[in-house]
Amino acid sequence: MTRHVVIDVETAQSYDHIVEIAAVEVLGNTISPRSLVRRIKPRSDMSRFCYAVHRISLEDLQDEPYFDDVIPELVEFVGDATIVAHNYVYEYNTLKREFERAAHPVYPRERFSCTMALAKRSGLPGKLRHACSQAGISVGHLRDEHDALNDALLAAHLFLKLNRT
Repeated sequence: MTRHVVIDVETAQSYDHIVEIAAVEVLGNTISPRSLVRRIKPRSDMSRFCYAVHRISLEDLQDEPYFDDVIPELVEFVGDATIVAHNYVYEYNTLKREFERAAHPVYPRERFSCTMALAKRSGLPGKLRHACSQAGISVGHLRDEHDALNDALLAAHLFLKLNRT
């Protein structure tokens, strides 16, 4: 059975310093109940823009681990699966910087698949929530602010829907 892991991150700075990561397992054509969700204490300030997107403050993260401490659990969860992300360039570059800072081998770009590219090829908009809405995936229950788990789940649903067509 084919295994994919859909990843989403929220950051303190654009393309850098993860504050929340979610990974959702997809087995075959089903989203499995297995997921990994961690909040992470960044080694940077929080940009106003990023805070406005996710509303996670540095105070919320004071007791959380640094990314270095989360890497073993993330690597074990991902295993040898293909990594899926919406706008994968964002997740790839952000993970790359975090792995490099921790002196850990980086996932190769070839392991990633992009739901934004799939959406655009299907005539859907690039924004995740807009693409999901137009593809018939419910987004009405979500709060305005982003969180890694809900975005990873949306991307997983979009991935499954677009891979069936």
